Amino acid sequence: MSTLGPVACARPAVICDFDVVIFVGEGHPQYQQVADREWCDPGQPVFVTGRRTMQGPTQIDPSQVAEPVEGDRDVFADDLKPGTTLLDGQYTIVGFLNSGGFGITYLAKDSVDRTVVIKECFPNTLCRRTSSTVRARSRKHTGDFRSFVQSFMDEARSLAQLVHPNIVGVHQVFEDNDTAYMAIDFINGKDLHDILDSTYQAFTPAEVVVLLKKMLSAVEFIHEAGILHRDISPDNILIDHSGNPILIDFGAASEQVVRATRVLTGRRVVKDGYSPQEFYLTGAEQSPSSDLYSLGATFFHVITGKAPPESQRRLAMVAEGTGDPYQPLAGRFEGYPLGFLEAIDMATKVMPRDRIQSASDWLELIEKGEQGIVSDLAPPAPPVEQTTIAPMAKTPGVVAANMGYLVGAGLVLVFAGLAFVWTLLTSS
Repeated sequence: MSTLGPVACARPAVICDFDVVIFVGEGHPQYQQVADREWCDPGQPVFVTGRRTMQGPTQIDPSQVAEPVEGDRDVFADDLKPGTTLLDGQYTIVGFLNSGGFGITYLAKDSVDRTVVIKECFPNTLCRRTSSTVRARSRKHTGDFRSFVQSFMDEARSLAQLVHPNIVGVHQVFEDNDTAYMAIDFINGKDLHDILDSTYQAFTPAEVVVLLKKMLSAVEFIHEAGILHRDISPDNILIDHSGNPILIDFGAASEQVVRATRVLTGRRVVKDGYSPQEFYLTGAEQSPSSDLYSLGATFFHVITGKAPPESQRRLAMVAEGTGDPYQPLAGRFEGYPLGFLEAIDMATKVMPRDRIQSASDWLELIEKGEQGIVSDLAPPAPPVEQTTIAPMAKTPGVVAANMGYLVGAGLVLVFAGLAFVWTLLTSS
């Protein structure tokens, strides 16, 4: 566990399994190191961490929480403070977990003392907090902010209908403080990104196959419900203590939210290395194959230890004719079912038309490979070379082989004989 150095805390540090997250003000020398990060507003407090914050629900270790120092706490007004209650006391905030362009995530307790995660709709370029109440930053932002909150509510209600063992559960959707909230399952585990960062080859091939099949089942489930996740990546897959993968953070799932974020904040809902090239283009068509690209890129990382080349660069190099820098998995790693690596390579093709088009198709390919059935993606292994003796060509006879020479020689003799006879006749 590390930080960027001794920092005077303006609020308690938050322990997120792996990092100490410490809030600092604009005057702190380390402020400039992170002031350009997308979730920071000029003049607002930012947080410094040894690596990054946990991207998803995790635990807070009370023994590690620092004592706050004296200071103007109004400066740190963006997040709800520990002890704040929501929905007439049904939920009590325990601490901050993380924040992004869409909202703020907290650890909380419900009315029967169960640990839950609360996600607050807080598009920080459109709104600000006064005490606990969230308001539009200005009159011109009011309509956009209210539209954003409504989109958040609509999407949260859709997500609440998704009940699947590999998808984080949404317990309740409600409004308070003039914004929207959802109460989500607390998952006691670590995210895939941190596991991969801390351990080389964290999973055996057999474990990778099981993880991918479970994630494909989850992705198939949300696609059948008409939802695209749009942010599948290692930091949005939690591995619980039983080794079960859980897909979390549907913050970018709403197309309305994605469009509003791009138009109103100038931000792209992308993650380099994991987002397909169409996510970078405003107005580009997105489909289930877009999520499958992100899932394939995630498992490319699981297998190789690093993300594939960024999709925009791949597209540019293909367009220039210099070739795709993506290095296929097929043929490089052992221990996987027939066609397993080829399917990941196909899912991460640059052009959407060249990819696997549905999670069910991908699952079918894996299951066929496990049964030893060759699919179109898995060409049969070349047969073992056998030493064979080629039949010898029939050797022509001496006369046949030299027929041209014999004919030529015969003609010469004929003409020579005629010349001899002509000489005798003329000399007599």
